[in-house]
Amino acid sequence: MDSIAQLCSAFGGTYAGQSMTDLFSLYTDIEQKSNAFCSEYAIACGPGCGTCCEHFMPDITASEARLVAAYLLFIKKDASLIESVRQNMGNQQGPCPLYRFDSPFHCSVYAARPLICRLFGACANQDKNGAAVFRRCKYNAEKTMPEHIAFTADVPVMQDYSYALRSLDDQEGEVGFLPEKVSSMLDQLQFLASMLEFDDSNPDDTPNPLAS
Repeated sequence: MDSIAQLCSAFGGTYAGQSMTDLFSLYTDIEQKSNAFCSEYAIACGPGCGTCCEHFMPDITASEARLVAAYLLFIKKDASLIESVRQNMGNQQGPCPLYRFDSPFHCSVYAARPLICRLFGACANQDKNGAAVFRRCKYNAEKTMPEHIAFTADVPVMQDYSYALRSLDDQEGEVGFLPEKVSSMLDQLQFLASMLEFDDSNPDDTPNPLAS
């Protein structure tokens, strides 16, 4: 497998597969809106910047963790990354265990990265009065984005995207730190994959059991 679409298809007919499909659809929609927002308001990270990942441990939902775990297991297939996730259980400060210091692209799971990683420094937020505002990322030393924008037009805000994300989750949107959430999903998905008999190893067409 080399794409999330193939990953979702491989788990077709299971709760996990539907969860990944729904999440990837939401990510695709958010990506389009976020790109349009950043283009309109000239918002961009500095070249090769990944400083936010060095000082932050994402807290993510079960759905997000499932997609990251599946990406690690069946697309990346990199045991060192999986070990890094497990070794960082208990780390709440960062850096993210999937961050690559030795690469200008930094993120090891970019296509499957969680919502906060997609929108950090690239999305408006609601202020205490409910108005949409944008403030420059504190790590943006290159000043490649405006310092502050107060919007009069209706723009998408982080809170709206977060509500949409949590509405997909099987655990009422409960979040936890990435190492713990992803580690749990790694074990679940490995078991599910063995039940589904990946790689066309079911020659007699016996129905595969459905599991979540």
